[in-house]
Amino acid sequence: MDFQVAQLPALPPSFFLPRLTDKPQNPILDSLNLHNSATAPPLTLPRELPSLTCDPHPQQTQSPRESVWVDALKPSVSRSEIHCWDSLRAEYTGNPSPSPFLSEQPSLVVAAARYHVHPRLHESGTELRYVSRQELLLNLKKTVLGLSSTLHTWDSASETFVAVAQKGARGILLLDDKDDVLSASFMTRFLRIGTLIRRHEILVATLREKLSRGGPTIHAFTHALSTTLTWLRDTLAMCPPRPGNIDPPGLVAMWNEYEPYEDVLLALALLCGRAEHTLPADYLLPDHDPTNLLSLLHEHLQTHFERQSSKLVTAILAYILTNASRAYFDKLSQSVGFSEHKRAVRNPTRHDPYALDEDKEEEDAVDLDESLDAQAFPTFFPRALVELLPAAQKSLILLRAAEPEHPLLRASTEDVEPLGWFWRWEEIDAAWSGNRPAKRQVVPSPAMSASRDPQDLLSQFKIFDLQPGIRETTSSPPRPSTLHDFIDSFPGGLPAITPSFAHLTALILEPLATHAATLSRALLALFVAPDANLTQSRQHLLQFNSHLRLLQSYLLLASPSFKSRLSAALFSDLEGFDAGEIVPSSLRALRGKEAKFTAQRREAGDAAVRDGQQWAVGLSFALLERGSWPPVGADLSFFLRTVIVDSFEGRLLESEGGKDVFWVEAEKRLGFAIRDLPTVKGHDQWLNPLSIEALDFLYIDYKPPQPLDILILPDILSKYQRMFTYLLRIMRVQNALGAVFRMTRSAQRPLFPTLSQTNKLLLTFRFIAHSFVQNLSSYVLDTAIKGNFDPFLELVTPPPESSPFVSAFTDVFAPAKAHSSLLDDILAACLLRSNQRVAGDLLRQALELVLEFAVVVGERWEGRLEEYQAAPVLEELMGRFRRRMCALVKALKVLVEQGTESEQKEFRRDGRQPTGGIRAVGHLVEKLSEWWAPERSV
Repeated sequence: MDFQVAQLPALPPSFFLPRLTDKPQNPILDSLNLHNSATAPPLTLPRELPSLTCDPHPQQTQSPRESVWVDALKPSVSRSEIHCWDSLRAEYTGNPSPSPFLSEQPSLVVAAARYHVHPRLHESGTELRYVSRQELLLNLKKTVLGLSSTLHTWDSASETFVAVAQKGARGILLLDDKDDVLSASFMTRFLRIGTLIRRHEILVATLREKLSRGGPTIHAFTHALSTTLTWLRDTLAMCPPRPGNIDPPGLVAMWNEYEPYEDVLLALALLCGRAEHTLPADYLLPDHDPTNLLSLLHEHLQTHFERQSSKLVTAILAYILTNASRAYFDKLSQSVGFSEHKRAVRNPTRHDPYALDEDKEEEDAVDLDESLDAQAFPTFFPRALVELLPAAQKSLILLRAAEPEHPLLRASTEDVEPLGWFWRWEEIDAAWSGNRPAKRQVVPSPAMSASRDPQDLLSQFKIFDLQPGIRETTSSPPRPSTLHDFIDSFPGGLPAITPSFAHLTALILEPLATHAATLSRALLALFVAPDANLTQSRQHLLQFNSHLRLLQSYLLLASPSFKSRLSAALFSDLEGFDAGEIVPSSLRALRGKEAKFTAQRREAGDAAVRDGQQWAVGLSFALLERGSWPPVGADLSFFLRTVIVDSFEGRLLESEGGKDVFWVEAEKRLGFAIRDLPTVKGHDQWLNPLSIEALDFLYIDYKPPQPLDILILPDILSKYQRMFTYLLRIMRVQNALGAVFRMTRSAQRPLFPTLSQTNKLLLTFRFIAHSFVQNLSSYVLDTAIKGNFDPFLELVTPPPESSPFVSAFTDVFAPAKAHSSLLDDILAACLLRSNQRVAGDLLRQALELVLEFAVVVGERWEGRLEEYQAAPVLEELMGRFRRRMCALVKALKVLVEQGTESEQKEFRRDGRQPTGGIRAVGHLVEKLSEWWAPERSV
């Protein structure tokens, strides 16, 4: 048989040879020392040891028994039920025989033997003290309560409990029957509990002193921590050993009984930065910011849930989080109207921003705190809620300003459960199923619950009927503490419907998210589809769609009547000053009163009208009458103002016994203005009437009503004004080309009668320039503006009355962002963005060449240039224009290729999509055709 024998351990030698010292050997002394060690008596145990091992219950002389069988049948509770021959003998006392092993002897015997074999050496600076079990336990009971005792005292420098010793000495306590290792290990838990309780009490006092104005959240945290320490003190005071208890429990049993409270204090120490081994110099106060403090509490509680910590630890941390969160949740709920204070008190003397007040035209601005967008929320808030809350907070302010009597603001909140933490399974089940309980009833205090019976009221004063010095012997039992009730009702774990703390957090915050979304949709519906209960004029004032159409009609020149009147006021396509020039009605009346305008109706060939200056082809002659640029005085503002007034004719309809309030308000909010432009060299082209930038100083100012200014921001209005300036430049070039057509339409009076080729070049340039400008104008108005604006208008168009309100936007600020993106796309389609500078400059230079061509034709028409002088200039302009157009088409194709990769299409449910920004440039390339291809010969 093959037995696998394990490798035997090595046998070390039982003797050793000492190393010889590096000195001369003395064999005589070595022999004497060897003889002494051999003849010395062996070490013996102390003489007291046998007495300690004696049987404490000496054998008693018993009378001889008649029969062992009779004794075996007698019941005996104190004796073992296992019967054997050894237990049935007469000398058997019922106690086990002493063991021959020293380790199995009583602890006192083992300690005596240990001390005899290994006596403790005396160390300088160390004070050793032996204490009995009873004395140690009574003093440790004071220590766990955070109090000093005769054995341990509080060291304020290190904030720990140290053993009592003389000054400069280190005290060491030893239990009578334990060594220093066991004694120190046993006392460690009690000293740690007392140290942590004392440190947290100091922390509470520090927080109340230094953070007295830190806010309600840090105050609630301090109060919850103080309540926890008080509950721990009361609970530890009931733990053994109790006063008067003669037979306290064993050391191990009592040591285990204090373990749960040590775990609680360790968790609190880690939370508050007061760990046992942390020095006082390294202490950090808890952050008094509510978001950071609540995030820290939630993070610690989630960690203990994940670690499956004891119920007591999680319950106390949950109690602190519940109380600390209450003030923050109340404030947050109030900021979005999810509380009892959500209905604002309406000031009866408040000015109505939509009322017609001729004495006061300024409106009360709605104060939107800009810090709402930058505010921080606790880290345990879901991301969707973090995105909803700032919009909901601003929506509540705007809703109160726009419609104080909105049903959402007048809804009762008496039965609404306030936002707060709940932990019991039945509450979680009710919240999950949607049957949230009504508002929790506050436990009445004894004073509140007092009966109204007169006899019961008088019984409260019966203490005054007692004699002095005598107290009432009967007293009602104290009510259980709130923390005690909280711990008792706290579940041992989370239910299956919320398996993690994150799921429970989301469930608790769900009503707040739902209310925030409802509030945002309510304000959005007020601006997109106003309530039918409002008057029609009020609906138009609040309707975002109406204001968008107003901006599109006037700032983007989508209104034909306004565009024609504006063109007549600022531009002219006539070849000379003529009485038939179309001007605003008010200006015509002004000219009819003044006879000097009649004397100035002459041909453009008379240069006296402009005092010898060049003719700014395309501009209205009325702007050039004073001979200075830009035109100043009351005339410009007067007839520009009449342009807007005249365009409103037909819109100011009689409705409900009065004019339409929206258009009356629009007339007040819309007007021309002059911007301050730089006059430094290189940026002063607007001072030259011959330049395409001559009218850049003019813009239309629009003041949106409150609170619609959140949807029509100043940044958005600046983009509208950029487009208005761009459209004025195109209209100037169009009118200049119209004047060129009038100057070259007569075959009997050609501009170049002797240069037929130059005349053909003139007609060709006129046709090409007209085709380019018309294609550009139709592209800007139809593709860039209308192709993007109309789909956006459909998004904010109110649904039919029978259909419910459904919007593609989540809140009222989403249309503002979409509105800004809409203008960005329009600017990108018109090559007006900063990243399109190359293509935009080429387009502007092409328009400038067309305008310069019109100016040269005007100069030839007036006779300022001879044929031989104008011919080379015309040829040069034609060549430069072709080169610019070739470069422009090439740059546009590069933009289109880059845009197809970066810009995504936005499909809509109805299949219609906006033309976009860079995507729309492809339409312009198609309109310009292949005539301007770079490979085509010039």
